[in-house]
Amino acid sequence: MLTFPEGIYPTSCDWRLVHRTKVFTNPYSNQTQTLSLPGAYWHAKLQFANLTRAQGQTLHAFVSNMQGMAGRVKLFDHAFSAPRGHGRGTPFVKGSNQTGNQLAIDGVESGTFLQAGDYCQIGEQLVILTSDATASSDGECVLNFQAALRRAPADGSPIIVQSPCAVMQLKDDNQGLRRSTKSRVISSFSLEFIEDVST
Repeated sequence: MLTFPEGIYPTSCDWRLVHRTKVFTNPYSNQTQTLSLPGAYWHAKLQFANLTRAQGQTLHAFVSNMQGMAGRVKLFDHAFSAPRGHGRGTPFVKGSNQTGNQLAIDGVESGTFLQAGDYCQIGEQLVILTSDATASSDGECVLNFQAALRRAPADGSPIIVQSPCAVMQLKDDNQGLRRSTKSRVISSFSLEFIEDVST
């Protein structure tokens, strides 16, 4: 598992959760039925501009070390690395065998722990809150999120709310830094990643 270079930030980043659906259309009535499939994944496009020579070379080395789609890196959304909710406490999973789009947790300060649109990391999976999570006076609350948990987290395992990460791979083998013969310095480029849903 690689680490994204520290101190290098994208000038823009586009993160979106890609859902998998199938649509069936009746050829006679034109009515449609939609089937939601498991396996939603994160897609991220990071754009970098006005890099120094040192930054360009550092990213060039990182991309080379990814070995195309073979490599994996823990990546967070640089635009929303901290939650809008207070995020305070030491959150952990409360109870075992929890699956789906809801998770009971404990160990947080009372009040609005996370707000709708905040991210958190459960195990190796990045999720986005679909409603506010308000903790009781005893530090318990319930998280509602997308996408559904791919595996049940262990009781007592930590919940990460500061710079929560997804395990990502390059979108294809053609990602990387390109420059024309007129430019000796790599200053602007973009990278696209997709989530490794097998983690």
